[in-house]
Amino acid sequence: MTLTLPEPKAVLDLLAMFIGDRPPLAPGQAPDLARTSYGTYVCWLQGADGNVEGAFLVDLAAALYIGGGLIMMPEASLVEQFKTGQVSEAVLDGLSEIFNNLRGQLNRIDLNPHVTPTDAVPYQPPAEGASEAWVYEPRGRIDLTGMTAFGIGTLTLLAR
Repeated sequence: MTLTLPEPKAVLDLLAMFIGDRPPLAPGQAPDLARTSYGTYVCWLQGADGNVEGAFLVDLAAALYIGGGLIMMPEASLVEQFKTGQVSEAVLDGLSEIFNNLRGQLNRIDLNPHVTPTDAVPYQPPAEGASEAWVYEPRGRIDLTGMTAFGIGTLTLLAR
């Protein structure tokens, strides 16, 4: 069964509810998932049978904006993390909480398989033929991009 993704507006509304501001994100250019930048994180969405049904990906700027925004970390601390390219565990926990709530949106869409998110982990582009290589040609995709205090950030939702 194919995972149906929510409308971009629903995703942005959910983010605004959790981080307190309307995110500066809008549908935009899709990043090349075979050549992502350092600091890109992925959350795999697993069905009841353990099979991966989809994924959420964020680059470093979006991870700091979304995860840091949820936990209300001071911007100076987030800028320092951006400079070092190292996201703190607290920011990753915030990011995982946001992903969990995005998953809830997916689970409320009629006929969608029930999915459970993994924790956000560093994304490594899969080798061709690997089980995760479906990310290069997903059946559904939403890319939300925009300028954050850390540069252009991107949140990508994928449906296998």
